[in-house]
Amino acid sequence: MANGVKRQTWGSILRRLGRTLRMTITLYSTLETGQRAAALAYYSLLSLFPLLLLLVSFLSRWVTTATAQQTVLTLLRTISPLVPDLVVENIEYVVAARGSLNAIAAVGLIWSASGLFAAIIQSLDRVWGGEAGRAFWEHRLISLLLVTGVLLLFIISIIVGSILSILPQVIAFLLPLDHVWLLRWWQYVPTLVSLGMDVFLYALLYRYLPHRRPPWPAVWAGAVVAGLGWNGAKVGFALYLRHFARYGLVYGTLATLVAFLFWIYLSGLVLLIGAEFGFAWERVMMKEA
Repeated sequence: MANGVKRQTWGSILRRLGRTLRMTITLYSTLETGQRAAALAYYSLLSLFPLLLLLVSFLSRWVTTATAQQTVLTLLRTISPLVPDLVVENIEYVVAARGSLNAIAAVGLIWSASGLFAAIIQSLDRVWGGEAGRAFWEHRLISLLLVTGVLLLFIISIIVGSILSILPQVIAFLLPLDHVWLLRWWQYVPTLVSLGMDVFLYALLYRYLPHRRPPWPAVWAGAVVAGLGWNGAKVGFALYLRHFARYGLVYGTLATLVAFLFWIYLSGLVLLIGAEFGFAWERVMMKEA
């Protein structure tokens, strides 16, 4: 009898999980997720360049410009499987003339990021069922705070990456020789740390950007799906570019930029699908628990 109760409990959980997935698919269709992801890709491309330029200019005040440029490009390559030559050339140009472009880049970043985050907030509101929209000045203030947060997140990522790169040598120096075999597992640590930071970032977006505060269990459910989905998309997209993509046959010299824009579009899809899964989790898994 105890076994029967256990099977019934697990069966109920699986049935509710199936309904959660079906609701997520329904939301994807009814909320026009693909079109909204395309809008996010457009605004993201506009805000990406000034964001990277500001980051290079900021870092170059503490390290050499070449080091700052290489650090930002390395960080960008960990985020995207493809970095177009146009991005590299644009960063190089601004590094050479950063003194006269800082203010322009800052104004452009704030303005374009306000459009990006306004689109994200509007999309998340449609998913989570937010009420009346914020005022114009509230959107601008939130955008400014989010821009600052993104810059800080980039800097934290650089610091964490540097620590993780030197930590194996420190551990190898401190460990006895018969325990050095533990370092064989270190190759998985950066991946797990990166995944944890991704999930945490998605959770913050899902919790605090919509007007209605979703419950934390639903937020974490959506964030885990988005974090796993985004890292899986990175691996899959890299394999696709390596073995199947033929953008150059159609777009010529614009091929890498088009592929990069497609990757941003996929990232927007992951963001929205994670939110939709979190909403479905709230409606099914939490209501029927």
